[in-house]
Amino acid sequence: MATTFHFFLKKRQKKNGEYPIYLRVTHNRKHSYKTTGVSVKKKFWNARQEVVRGSHPKEATLNKILDQVLKEAEEQYSQNSRHGEKSAKSVIEKIKEKETADFFDYAKDYLDEKKKDQKHSQVVQGTVAFNKVEQFEGKRTLPFNKITPHYLNELQKYLQRPPHNNKASTVRKTFQPIKKVIHRAVMNKIIDYDPFVGFNLVKDTKPPKKTKLSIEQIRAIEGLDLEPGSSIWHSRNAFLFSFYGAGIRFGDVCCLKWDNIKDGRLTYRMNKNDKQFSSELNAYQKEILERYKPKPGTYIFPFLNSSKKYTPITLRKRIASKNVTVSRHLKAMKNMVNKKIEKEEIECKKIEGKVSFHIARHSFAQYAIEKGLDIYKLMQTLRHAKIETTQKYLKSLDDELADKAMREVF
Repeated sequence: MATTFHFFLKKRQKKNGEYPIYLRVTHNRKHSYKTTGVSVKKKFWNARQEVVRGSHPKEATLNKILDQVLKEAEEQYSQNSRHGEKSAKSVIEKIKEKETADFFDYAKDYLDEKKKDQKHSQVVQGTVAFNKVEQFEGKRTLPFNKITPHYLNELQKYLQRPPHNNKASTVRKTFQPIKKVIHRAVMNKIIDYDPFVGFNLVKDTKPPKKTKLSIEQIRAIEGLDLEPGSSIWHSRNAFLFSFYGAGIRFGDVCCLKWDNIKDGRLTYRMNKNDKQFSSELNAYQKEILERYKPKPGTYIFPFLNSSKKYTPITLRKRIASKNVTVSRHLKAMKNMVNKKIEKEEIECKKIEGKVSFHIARHSFAQYAIEKGLDIYKLMQTLRHAKIETTQKYLKSLDDELADKAMREVF
């Protein structure tokens, strides 16, 4: 039996004398109803043609709304039919679901799922991104039907302006969880089109140049006279242990325990991807470990409290806090080295740019290539899953390698 769509005036009159116009969907003699949001007095309603009469001052606008409601219902019926669902009720329910579906409800489901899967970095990234959307909206409600390519473009402009002043890379990172939430809505037929089609994310005009230290600068930091047992002394030990260990990430260094050391090898699971890492300890790493007293079950470096049980969230917060402290210590060490260079106490180039713990990884990669390690071996050393990742990693490190190669040719 054919499905029919009809407009009619509801019998209950409003206080202003108008009657609401409803859409009735009928299939197999079963009806389902939906308000159109339009109401008129009886004298302005043409029941036979199911339109607002031309005598109404807003006739064109109101009939346009009715046309949109009818078109939406017909399109929804067509979509439902393709999935074997033809009832009048299913059409109206889906339309109402689309009208009430909110971005932040889906965002909450996304975060809950990532928390359940213990994808802590994605939880943090998503939380930050969704909070920015809330700041842009001024409230924590956002109907999906409001999200258009134009809306995404305005959100992007907002992120690039004060107070955020986000760089292109940060904007793209912010949009990652937003895009995933919207794509879920598209897959669930809450949105009839993908708003990211026709929207262009901002791009960097030039890949950022990664800060790295030369081996001479590493040696200069290693030679600084720091008080044993001080916080900055521990920070230097951890930084050097990372460098000599092929750039172990700070979060992993924090979580290293003496139990991870066995038979001259370091074995642990990386926080970033839960993959197991195992490597033979070299002489430099062993010398650093000799500065500490081994105790089973305790952390090697004193960034975390061995007697405290951390939840995944509190652990991440603690690591982030300590990373800030270590970065501050590295900045102080940079200034110490540069002062020694100015006084001609040591011979090497000044340390330029922003320093952080992650430059241990950059520095190792650069030094390894300079020493002749081929890219495939470097891929294994850095624990990259794909050679393309290693190539991208090296691309923005330095131009010195290219210059050196040219000198070897000519």
